[in-house]
Amino acid sequence: MPSASQIVLCAAGGGKTTRIVSQAMSETTSRAALVTYTQSNAKEIERKFYGHAAAIPSRIEVMTWFTFLLRELARPYRRVLHNERIDGFHWAEGRSVPYVPESNTAAHYFAGSQFIYSDKISKFICECDRLTDGAVMRRLARRFDHIFVDEVQDMAGYDLDVLELILKAGIRLRLVGDHRQATLRTNFAKKNSAYSGINIIKKFDEWHRAGLAVLSYEQHTHRCHQDIADLGDSFFPNEPPTKSLNTTVTGHDGVFIVSSSQVTAYVTRFAPQVLRLDKRTICEDFPAMNFGESKGLTFDRVLIFPHGLGKKWLGTGDLTHVEKLLAKMYVGVTRAKFSLAFVFDGAASIPRAQAYSQ
Repeated sequence: MPSASQIVLCAAGGGKTTRIVSQAMSETTSRAALVTYTQSNAKEIERKFYGHAAAIPSRIEVMTWFTFLLRELARPYRRVLHNERIDGFHWAEGRSVPYVPESNTAAHYFAGSQFIYSDKISKFICECDRLTDGAVMRRLARRFDHIFVDEVQDMAGYDLDVLELILKAGIRLRLVGDHRQATLRTNFAKKNSAYSGINIIKKFDEWHRAGLAVLSYEQHTHRCHQDIADLGDSFFPNEPPTKSLNTTVTGHDGVFIVSSSQVTAYVTRFAPQVLRLDKRTICEDFPAMNFGESKGLTFDRVLIFPHGLGKKWLGTGDLTHVEKLLAKMYVGVTRAKFSLAFVFDGAASIPRAQAYSQ
């Protein structure tokens, strides 16, 4: 019998967050948790609930991943490892105290006695569950009938082990995301580093083969014009192609190359959102947003000022110039609904590009 848990990988603009909100609302007797990494994504989930009703039903809880870990998993059985209350997090920018052994429990997991390292909390949970013979997961099963994790591609380190524990406990999980948009990581622990970034798909495949969850792809986008979707797909040629459901014709649709001498006139005419890799890229005097900031957003039109290696890719079509930036590039190009333009002088060698002329 197939697992009740699902891993659904969606193309950018596929409406994954809308669908999990709709599913949670439709399961009228189900106690559900909707979990995601960032505060901004949690706010987006809440906003979509308010599109359905005046209030979020009391049987549904929306929270960030770290709130979920702390409140639902770490605190209830922490006494098997740690006698002090866990007040919050010590946020680790890299790997916390790498040379402190696990045998020194307090120093290994905690800064002081009450603030747990953010990259260690999932490891702490796994150990608590082991020492209590699965009590952590049994409690979670009593709390929720269905757990949804949005932007699952952001999970890293022992967070993947926590998800695996939940799957093995038989708690119904629906994991949704897009591994091609893996621009963030919940932590930088060494554990499961082989599954970081786009390689998280390998872990999903393992869970699928083990019968822990059913892995599926949703290959459509409501957002991007087909030419824009095709360009995004070109960054990951081994992934399933995306079909656009955006059939609107505006008269300026697709992928364009805009020369530097035409930029001001182009912006005046079409009012695109200007995007860039990061603040090091000069965008003349136009207000610009970094690719990472734009994740989850939709714009009618986008104009990208490419960085140095991005220009090499535009000129040659060779992805090796941007191979370490593919996820960020994919996020940037797939923000646009109707038109996507690059500022570039010369002939471009990327898919679907057409030279813009006034």
